[in-house]
Amino acid sequence: ILFFIPLKAAPDIYRADYQSGVKLYVNRVFITDDDKELLPTWMRFVKGIIDSSDLPLNVSREILQQNRIMANIRSNSVKKVLDKLQYTAKNKEKYAQFYEQYGRLIKEGVYQDFEHKDSLTDLLRYNSTKDEGLVSLREYVDRMKDDQKSIYYISGQNQISLRQSPLLEMYEKKGVEVLILDDEIDEIVISSVPKYDDKELKSVNRSGAADDFSKDKDKEEALKPVLKKIKNILGERVKDVKVSNRLSDSPSCVVADENDPTAQMQELMRSMGQADIPNVKPILEINPNHKIIKKLKGKIKQKLFNDIAFLLYEQALIQEGVKLDNPAEFTERLNKVIVETL
Repeated sequence: ILFFIPLKAAPDIYRADYQSGVKLYVNRVFITDDDKELLPTWMRFVKGIIDSSDLPLNVSREILQQNRIMANIRSNSVKKVLDKLQYTAKNKEKYAQFYEQYGRLIKEGVYQDFEHKDSLTDLLRYNSTKDEGLVSLREYVDRMKDDQKSIYYISGQNQISLRQSPLLEMYEKKGVEVLILDDEIDEIVISSVPKYDDKELKSVNRSGAADDFSKDKDKEEALKPVLKKIKNILGERVKDVKVSNRLSDSPSCVVADENDPTAQMQELMRSMGQADIPNVKPILEINPNHKIIKKLKGKIKQKLFNDIAFLLYEQALIQEGVKLDNPAEFTERLNKVIVETL
Protein backbone atom coordinates (compact mmCIF):
# COMPACT_ATOMS: atom_id res chain seq x y z
CA ILE A 1 0.00 0.00 0.00
CA LEU A 2 1.32 3.44 -0.95
CA PHE A 3 -0.84 6.47 -0.16
CA PHE A 4 -0.38 10.24 -0.28
CA ILE A 5 -2.61 13.26 0.36
CA PRO A 6 -2.26 16.26 -1.97
CA LEU A 7 -1.46 19.55 -0.25
CA LYS A 8 -4.45 21.22 -1.93
CA ALA A 9 -7.93 19.76 -2.36
CA ALA A 10 -9.10 19.16 -5.93
CA PRO A 11 -11.73 21.75 -6.94
CA ASP A 12 -14.19 18.98 -7.90
CA ILE A 13 -13.72 16.88 -4.75
CA TYR A 14 -17.37 17.36 -3.70
CA ARG A 15 -18.83 16.32 -7.05
CA ALA A 16 -20.76 13.04 -7.06
CA ASP A 17 -18.62 11.61 -9.89
CA TYR A 18 -15.26 12.51 -8.29
CA GLN A 19 -12.61 9.75 -8.45
CA SER A 20 -10.17 9.66 -5.53
CA GLY A 21 -7.24 8.28 -7.51
CA VAL A 22 -6.60 5.09 -5.53
CA LYS A 23 -5.93 2.13 -7.85
CA LEU A 24 -5.93 -1.61 -7.11
CA TYR A 25 -3.32 -3.89 -8.65
CA VAL A 26 -2.83 -7.65 -8.35
CA ASN A 27 0.81 -8.58 -8.85
CA ARG A 28 1.33 -5.24 -10.65
CA VAL A 29 -1.61 -5.84 -13.00
CA PHE A 30 -4.21 -3.05 -12.87
CA ILE A 31 -7.61 -4.27 -11.65
CA THR A 32 -9.79 -1.27 -10.72
CA ASP A 33 -9.88 2.34 -9.59
CA ASP A 34 -13.41 2.12 -8.19
CA ASP A 35 -12.70 3.91 -4.93
CA LYS A 36 -16.06 2.88 -3.41
CA GLU A 37 -14.72 -0.67 -3.13
CA LEU A 38 -11.23 0.32 -2.02
CA LEU A 39 -11.87 3.08 0.54
CA PRO A 40 -14.86 4.79 2.22
CA THR A 41 -16.17 7.79 0.22
CA TRP A 42 -15.12 10.25 2.94
CA MET A 43 -11.48 9.25 2.24
CA ARG A 44 -11.59 10.51 -1.35
CA PHE A 45 -8.77 12.95 -0.54
CA VAL A 46 -6.38 9.98 -0.54
CA LYS A 47 -4.43 9.05 -3.67
CA GLY A 48 -2.16 6.06 -4.22
CA ILE A 49 -1.98 2.38 -5.08
CA ILE A 50 -2.83 -0.94 -3.45
CA ASP A 51 -0.92 -3.92 -4.86
CA SER A 52 -1.96 -7.35 -3.60
CA SER A 53 -0.60 -10.80 -4.34
CA ASP A 54 -3.44 -12.51 -2.45
CA LEU A 55 -6.27 -11.69 -4.88
CA PRO A 56 -6.93 -13.59 -8.15
CA LEU A 57 -6.12 -11.75 -11.38
CA ASN A 58 -9.62 -12.34 -12.73
CA VAL A 59 -11.27 -10.74 -9.67
CA SER A 60 -14.57 -9.02 -10.54
CA ARG A 61 -16.39 -6.15 -8.84
CA GLU A 62 -18.90 -8.62 -7.36
CA ILE A 63 -16.08 -10.76 -5.93
CA LEU A 64 -14.37 -7.65 -4.55
CA GLN A 65 -17.52 -6.72 -2.64
CA GLN A 66 -17.68 -10.15 -0.97
CA ASN A 67 -13.97 -10.98 -0.72
CA ARG A 68 -12.59 -11.28 2.82
CA ILE A 69 -9.05 -10.39 1.68
CA MET A 70 -10.36 -7.19 0.07
CA ALA A 71 -12.28 -6.36 3.27
CA ASN A 72 -9.05 -6.73 5.26
CA ILE A 73 -7.14 -4.58 2.75
CA ARG A 74 -9.81 -1.89 3.01
CA SER A 75 -9.85 -2.03 6.83
CA ASN A 76 -6.04 -1.85 7.05
CA SER A 77 -5.97 1.02 4.55
CA VAL A 78 -8.42 3.08 6.61
CA LYS A 79 -6.48 2.35 9.81
CA LYS A 80 -3.21 3.34 8.12
CA VAL A 81 -4.63 6.71 7.02
CA LEU A 82 -6.29 7.40 10.40
CA ASP A 83 -3.08 6.56 12.28
CA LYS A 84 -1.17 8.98 10.05
CA LEU A 85 -3.75 11.73 10.56
CA GLN A 86 -3.71 11.25 14.34
CA TYR A 87 0.09 11.49 14.28
CA THR A 88 -0.07 14.63 12.09
CA ALA A 89 -2.67 16.17 14.45
CA LYS A 90 0.00 16.38 17.17
CA ASN A 91 1.47 19.22 15.11
CA LYS A 92 -1.30 21.84 15.34
CA GLU A 93 0.00 24.02 12.53
CA LYS A 94 0.52 21.15 10.09
CA TYR A 95 -2.85 19.58 10.89
CA ALA A 96 -4.60 22.94 10.51
CA GLN A 97 -3.29 23.08 6.92
CA PHE A 98 -4.75 19.63 6.24
CA TYR A 99 -8.03 20.49 7.97
CA GLU A 100 -8.48 23.69 5.98
CA GLN A 101 -8.46 21.61 2.80
CA TYR A 102 -10.16 18.40 3.94
CA GLY A 103 -11.95 19.12 7.23
CA ARG A 104 -15.36 18.74 5.59
CA LEU A 105 -14.51 15.18 4.57
CA ILE A 106 -13.53 14.31 8.14
CA LYS A 107 -16.94 15.67 9.20
CA GLU A 108 -18.57 13.59 6.46
CA GLY A 109 -16.86 10.51 7.89
CA VAL A 110 -18.15 11.21 11.41
CA TYR A 111 -21.79 10.78 10.37
CA GLN A 112 -21.19 8.17 7.64
CA ASP A 113 -18.58 5.78 9.04
CA PHE A 114 -19.86 4.21 12.26
CA GLU A 115 -16.93 1.79 12.50
CA HIS A 116 -14.35 4.59 12.74
CA LYS A 117 -16.56 7.27 14.31
CA ASP A 118 -14.58 7.63 17.55
CA SER A 119 -11.25 8.09 15.76
CA LEU A 120 -12.80 10.58 13.34
CA THR A 121 -14.46 12.53 16.17
CA ASP A 122 -11.00 13.00 17.71
CA LEU A 123 -9.91 14.54 14.40
CA LEU A 124 -12.68 17.18 14.36
CA ARG A 125 -11.57 20.77 14.90
CA TYR A 126 -13.58 23.92 15.64
CA ASN A 127 -13.03 27.57 16.36
CA SER A 128 -13.66 28.59 19.94
CA THR A 129 -14.42 31.60 22.13
CA LYS A 130 -11.19 30.92 24.06
CA ASP A 131 -8.68 30.13 21.34
CA GLU A 132 -7.57 31.80 18.14
CA GLY A 133 -6.73 28.51 16.43
CA LEU A 134 -8.73 25.34 15.84
CA VAL A 135 -9.67 23.31 18.92
CA SER A 136 -10.28 19.58 19.32
CA LEU A 137 -12.97 18.16 21.60
CA ARG A 138 -10.18 16.61 23.68
CA GLU A 139 -8.54 20.03 24.22
CA TYR A 140 -11.94 21.50 25.17
CA VAL A 141 -12.65 18.77 27.74
CA ASP A 142 -9.15 18.95 29.23
CA ARG A 143 -9.58 22.64 30.09
CA MET A 144 -13.22 22.52 31.20
CA LYS A 145 -14.10 24.05 34.57
CA ASP A 146 -14.39 21.52 37.40
CA ASP A 147 -18.12 22.15 37.84
CA GLN A 148 -18.87 22.16 34.10
CA LYS A 149 -20.85 19.13 32.96
CA SER A 150 -21.43 19.81 29.24
CA ILE A 151 -19.60 20.84 26.07
CA TYR A 152 -21.24 23.95 24.63
CA TYR A 153 -21.37 25.06 21.00
CA ILE A 154 -23.08 27.73 18.91
CA SER A 155 -23.99 27.21 15.26
CA GLY A 156 -24.63 29.66 12.44
CA GLN A 157 -23.35 30.87 9.08
CA ASN A 158 -20.90 33.60 9.99
CA GLN A 159 -18.10 33.32 12.56
CA ILE A 160 -17.90 37.08 13.15
CA SER A 161 -21.61 37.42 13.94
CA LEU A 162 -21.55 34.23 16.04
CA ARG A 163 -18.74 35.64 18.21
CA GLN A 164 -20.93 38.71 18.83
CA SER A 165 -24.14 36.75 19.46
CA PRO A 166 -26.10 37.64 22.61
CA LEU A 167 -26.44 33.89 23.19
CA LEU A 168 -22.79 33.87 24.35
CA GLU A 169 -23.08 36.65 26.94
CA MET A 170 -23.67 34.48 29.99
CA TYR A 171 -21.01 31.95 28.98
CA GLU A 172 -18.42 34.71 28.52
CA LYS A 173 -19.35 36.21 31.88
CA LYS A 174 -18.86 32.85 33.61
CA GLY A 175 -15.67 32.07 31.65
CA VAL A 176 -17.20 29.02 29.94
CA GLU A 177 -15.74 28.11 26.56
CA VAL A 178 -18.10 27.72 23.58
CA LEU A 179 -17.20 26.06 20.28
CA ILE A 180 -18.11 28.05 17.16
CA LEU A 181 -19.68 25.98 14.36
CA ASP A 182 -19.87 28.17 11.26
CA ASP A 183 -19.88 25.51 8.54
CA GLU A 184 -23.38 24.74 7.24
CA ILE A 185 -22.92 20.98 7.79
CA ASP A 186 -21.55 21.32 11.33
CA GLU A 187 -24.92 20.99 13.00
CA ILE A 188 -25.69 17.70 11.22
CA VAL A 189 -22.26 16.34 12.16
CA ILE A 190 -22.32 17.42 15.79
CA SER A 191 -25.85 16.05 16.29
CA SER A 192 -24.43 12.60 15.52
CA VAL A 193 -22.02 13.01 18.45
CA PRO A 194 -24.36 13.35 21.46
CA LYS A 195 -21.52 12.74 23.95
CA TYR A 196 -17.74 12.99 24.07
CA ASP A 197 -15.78 11.60 27.02
CA ASP A 198 -19.13 11.21 28.86
CA LYS A 199 -19.81 14.94 28.43
CA GLU A 200 -23.05 15.89 26.68
CA LEU A 201 -22.76 18.30 23.74
CA LYS A 202 -25.26 21.16 24.05
CA SER A 203 -26.24 23.85 21.55
CA VAL A 204 -26.52 27.33 23.05
CA ASN A 205 -28.96 28.03 20.20
CA ARG A 206 -31.44 25.86 22.10
CA SER A 207 -33.48 26.68 25.19
CA GLY A 208 -32.18 23.81 27.34
CA ALA A 209 -28.48 24.81 27.29
CA ALA A 210 -29.08 27.60 29.81
CA ASP A 211 -30.82 25.21 32.24
CA ASP A 212 -27.37 24.20 33.53
CA PHE A 213 -27.16 27.61 35.19
CA SER A 214 -29.32 28.91 38.03
CA LYS A 215 -32.41 31.05 37.42
CA ASP A 216 -33.68 34.01 39.40
CA LYS A 217 -37.20 32.84 40.30
CA ASP A 218 -38.16 36.17 41.93
CA LYS A 219 -37.45 38.16 38.74
CA GLU A 220 -39.29 35.56 36.69
CA GLU A 221 -42.35 35.93 38.90
CA ALA A 222 -42.19 39.75 38.81
CA LEU A 223 -42.10 39.76 34.99
CA LYS A 224 -45.08 37.43 34.47
CA PRO A 225 -47.45 40.22 33.34
CA VAL A 226 -44.84 41.50 30.83
CA LEU A 227 -44.19 37.98 29.47
CA LYS A 228 -47.90 37.30 29.10
CA LYS A 229 -48.59 40.53 27.23
CA ILE A 230 -45.59 40.14 24.89
CA LYS A 231 -46.75 36.61 24.07
CA ASN A 232 -50.28 37.84 23.33
CA ILE A 233 -48.93 40.59 21.06
CA LEU A 234 -46.58 38.31 19.11
CA GLY A 235 -49.17 35.54 18.94
CA GLU A 236 -48.33 32.72 16.52
CA ARG A 237 -44.89 34.17 15.74
CA VAL A 238 -43.37 32.62 18.87
CA LYS A 239 -43.67 29.33 20.71
CA ASP A 240 -43.17 30.97 24.09
CA VAL A 241 -41.79 34.06 25.85
CA LYS A 242 -39.50 33.43 28.83
CA VAL A 243 -37.14 35.17 31.22
CA SER A 244 -33.56 34.59 30.13
CA ASN A 245 -30.64 33.70 32.38
CA ARG A 246 -28.17 33.70 29.45
CA LEU A 247 -28.22 37.45 28.69
CA SER A 248 -26.18 40.17 30.38
CA ASP A 249 -25.96 43.05 27.84
CA SER A 250 -28.74 42.43 25.30
CA PRO A 251 -32.45 42.91 26.05
CA SER A 252 -33.63 39.82 24.13
CA CYS A 253 -32.69 36.75 22.09
CA VAL A 254 -34.42 33.93 20.24
CA VAL A 255 -33.63 30.25 20.75
CA ALA A 256 -35.00 26.97 19.40
CA ASP A 257 -37.00 24.58 21.55
CA GLU A 258 -35.07 21.41 22.41
CA ASN A 259 -36.82 19.23 19.83
CA ASP A 260 -37.07 21.82 17.03
CA PRO A 261 -34.52 22.46 14.27
CA THR A 262 -32.47 25.63 14.81
CA ALA A 263 -32.46 28.50 12.30
CA GLN A 264 -29.19 27.14 10.87
CA MET A 265 -30.65 23.64 10.44
CA GLN A 266 -33.78 25.05 8.75
CA GLU A 267 -31.59 27.01 6.30
CA LEU A 268 -29.60 23.86 5.52
CA MET A 269 -32.79 21.88 4.92
CA ARG A 270 -33.99 24.54 2.46
CA SER A 271 -30.65 24.55 0.62
CA MET A 272 -30.97 20.76 0.23
CA GLY A 273 -34.31 21.27 -1.52
CA GLN A 274 -36.48 20.00 1.32
CA ALA A 275 -39.92 21.43 0.66
CA ASP A 276 -41.82 20.13 3.70
CA ILE A 277 -39.91 22.10 6.35
CA PRO A 278 -42.14 22.51 9.41
CA ASN A 279 -43.18 26.00 10.46
CA VAL A 280 -40.89 26.24 13.48
CA LYS A 281 -41.54 29.03 15.95
CA PRO A 282 -38.68 30.31 18.14
CA ILE A 283 -38.77 30.98 21.86
CA LEU A 284 -38.22 34.64 22.74
CA GLU A 285 -36.14 35.20 25.88
CA ILE A 286 -35.93 38.59 27.57
CA ASN A 287 -33.29 39.91 29.94
CA PRO A 288 -34.88 40.92 33.29
CA ASN A 289 -31.85 43.07 34.18
CA HIS A 290 -31.84 45.19 31.02
CA LYS A 291 -32.98 48.84 31.23
CA ILE A 292 -35.51 48.38 28.42
CA ILE A 293 -37.21 45.48 30.21
CA LYS A 294 -37.20 47.27 33.57
CA LYS A 295 -38.86 50.34 32.00
CA LEU A 296 -41.27 48.14 30.06
CA LYS A 297 -42.79 46.88 33.32
CA GLY A 298 -44.30 50.32 33.87
CA LYS A 299 -45.64 50.69 30.33
CA ILE A 300 -47.93 47.65 30.04
CA LYS A 301 -51.03 49.78 29.38
CA GLN A 302 -49.35 52.17 26.93
CA LYS A 303 -49.70 51.83 23.14
CA LEU A 304 -45.92 52.00 22.79
CA PHE A 305 -45.65 48.61 24.54
CA ASN A 306 -46.82 46.80 21.38
CA ASP A 307 -44.14 48.38 19.19
CA ILE A 308 -41.40 47.66 21.74
CA ALA A 309 -42.54 44.04 22.06
CA PHE A 310 -42.23 43.61 18.28
CA LEU A 311 -38.83 45.35 18.24
CA LEU A 312 -37.48 43.05 20.97
CA TYR A 313 -38.53 40.08 18.84
CA GLU A 314 -37.36 41.47 15.49
CA GLN A 315 -33.94 42.64 16.69
CA ALA A 316 -33.37 39.20 18.21
CA LEU A 317 -34.17 37.61 14.84
CA ILE A 318 -31.76 39.96 13.05
CA GLN A 319 -28.97 39.06 15.47
CA GLU A 320 -29.59 35.38 14.69
CA GLY A 321 -29.20 36.10 10.98
CA VAL A 322 -32.89 35.52 10.22
CA LYS A 323 -34.43 37.65 7.45
CA LEU A 324 -37.47 39.62 8.56
CA ASP A 325 -40.71 38.95 6.69
CA ASN A 326 -41.48 42.66 6.51
CA PRO A 327 -38.45 44.98 7.00
CA ALA A 328 -40.61 48.03 6.16
CA GLU A 329 -42.84 47.40 9.20
CA PHE A 330 -39.75 47.00 11.40
CA THR A 331 -38.37 50.35 10.19
CA GLU A 332 -41.73 52.04 10.72
CA ARG A 333 -41.96 50.70 14.27
CA LEU A 334 -38.39 51.72 15.05
CA ASN A 335 -38.98 55.26 13.79
CA LYS A 336 -42.17 55.55 15.84
CA VAL A 337 -40.34 54.53 19.04
CA ILE A 338 -37.50 56.97 18.28
CA VAL A 339 -39.98 59.84 17.82
CA GLU A 340 -41.69 58.97 21.11
CA THR A 341 -38.40 59.05 23.02
CA LEU A 342 -37.03 62.31 21.52
